[in-house]
Amino acid sequence: MNTLRALLFNVLFFGGTAALCIVFTPLMLFGRKANQFVGHAWCRLIQFMLRYSVGMQRRITGLENLPDGPCIIVAKHQSAWETLTFHTVVKDPAYILKKELTRIPLVGQFLILSGQIAVDRSAGSAALKDMIKGAAKALEENRQVIIFPEGTRTPPGSDRPYHPGIFALYKSFPDVKVIPVALNSGMFWGRDSFMKYGGRVTMELLPAMEPGLDRKTFMKEIKTRIDTRTRELEAEAQAEFNLPMLTSDDIAAQQQKVPHEAPEDSKNTA
Repeated sequence: MNTLRALLFNVLFFGGTAALCIVFTPLMLFGRKANQFVGHAWCRLIQFMLRYSVGMQRRITGLENLPDGPCIIVAKHQSAWETLTFHTVVKDPAYILKKELTRIPLVGQFLILSGQIAVDRSAGSAALKDMIKGAAKALEENRQVIIFPEGTRTPPGSDRPYHPGIFALYKSFPDVKVIPVALNSGMFWGRDSFMKYGGRVTMELLPAMEPGLDRKTFMKEIKTRIDTRTRELEAEAQAEFNLPMLTSDDIAAQQQKVPHEAPEDSKNTA
């Protein structure tokens, strides 16, 4: 039954996305806000499909920690689910993403026109400067900058380092709140996985990081807060919905699929 429901979602996903592209592509000519409208519409459509095909619902907690205006959101990244969900949680998201995504036909144009922050990871220190410049522009426009500190989707239970770009944002914009986010989406929709499972995905916005922390303290604290709460949410989901739990061998195998990345000092962020 789970396989059939996952198949139904995939049919709806590709069919619905194609239909939306046909209907809304002309809006791409009308500027950033029009493109954000298209993004919001697409994400809400996919959330609707997830709920009524595989039974995947959502629970967003900690919204009282989200400021009314610009902020920097540092989120765990386990699935495509959160890239969709942030569009329905914050008003005007600006994702920090790898530049390669902007080369995808049509999708890339949408990312550019909707004002996402594309970073060339191979550019070394220049990439960090581009990220800060893009984030500054987005924050001036009262947008919410979203960064995934592990740089890629990671399976539940994994332990990857956080890239130092998050500290660069924290230090560059001391008056902007940095909001850590924990979630358990990978339990329901894994990286590159055909299967999707019913249940209730939880995203939790944690209290803002304290201002004025040094780099070592900040990096340790934000990782501890996000990872600790993420582990708790994963365990809660597994117990409540009897989801498949990845073994340590599964996690190691999935992590090996992630392309080798440059040493931390030569990277920016994301």
